[in-house]
Amino acid sequence: MAAAATLLVLGACRSAGPAGVPAGPEEIAHALSRILASRQEAWEPRRFQALFRGEVSQRAGHAGRGYLALHWDGEALEWKVSVPLAGVVRSGVLRRADGAGGGFLPGRLAPRDVLAALFGVPEEAPSADGAWRLRDGRLVLPLPSGEGRAVLVSPAGEITGLLLPDGVRVELTPGTGLPRRIAIRGPEGNAELTLESYGADPEAGGSNG
Repeated sequence: MAAAATLLVLGACRSAGPAGVPAGPEEIAHALSRILASRQEAWEPRRFQALFRGEVSQRAGHAGRGYLALHWDGEALEWKVSVPLAGVVRSGVLRRADGAGGGFLPGRLAPRDVLAALFGVPEEAPSADGAWRLRDGRLVLPLPSGEGRAVLVSPAGEITGLLLPDGVRVELTPGTGLPRRIAIRGPEGNAELTLESYGADPEAGGSNG
């Protein structure tokens, strides 16, 4: 089982260059602790609003630029785009337990994968089994759900990327509250999101950033 997961991860990592050697237990433990801390912060109960500037290009030829507005209430993410970034849908809701696609990004990503990219860390905790260190120094920690899912962790302990099903790869620039920049590459197209604003939901009170 672990060997199969490793093969999926290695196949998805080819664009980053050949894999290095299996990671050592100390660096795996350090990476896991940083991921779990980031996961706790990102997925703890909170309500926020955010605005991204976005650009999407699909292999089929469609390209769009616009703004992506988000509202998260702790269970569901309401999203709205100023112009259709992918397809014709302008708004929708992503729920943590849903199995339907994300709508505003190219490809057929599940809601949990879209949320992981937007939050900068998956809700699912990674596994130490099959962890590898890439030649760029980052660790690849597979997720138990499989299908090629994994978290990329820099030597400094920051989550700087995700591997998702169907060969989709996400590069992340960490930020406060949400990633400052999200770049998604996949067989069906590319997307780049740049964070313009982030803050607590005014209806919820308090401050998230």
